[in-house]
Amino acid sequence: MDEQNNDLEGLEVYQLFDLMRPLVEPEAVSWVPQGPGWWWVLAGLLLTASLLVFRALRRRYRLRFRNAALRELDALPEHYSVLQLSAVLKRYVLSVASRAEVASLTGSEWAAYLNAQSESVRFSDFNQLALQTDVDRFALKAQAQTWLREQQGATRGL
Repeated sequence: MDEQNNDLEGLEVYQLFDLMRPLVEPEAVSWVPQGPGWWWVLAGLLLTASLLVFRALRRRYRLRFRNAALRELDALPEHYSVLQLSAVLKRYVLSVASRAEVASLTGSEWAAYLNAQSESVRFSDFNQLALQTDVDRFALKAQAQTWLREQQGATRGL
């Protein structure tokens, strides 16, 4: 070792620093995929992400009327009229079903139509319920919310 550094002996530290060459930084690693297989993987990931976003937006769009009706039911006052609840359900059904089929339904026909759309919820004539004073409005509202949650969105004709 002594033989190789003979020309450096006797130099001060600052003189040694002056003799040093600057380090060359290596080229940055590219973020671009190197082979065509990676392009296919990237395209597949983008397609999958696009499909998932599309499905989520479509589901949200389809369920917008149902969610609006649920919010409207939640906003009903504690001592609401049974006919107000019926009106909320009617507005929802008119937004997703054929108006010609649903608009003229009232009374027991309206309740039968709602019952035909659900396996677990059974409504009775809203006009008859409106005349009664001992109606459990909390249970009726819960029943309407359950009925709405069973609905799958805008499928024309429910």
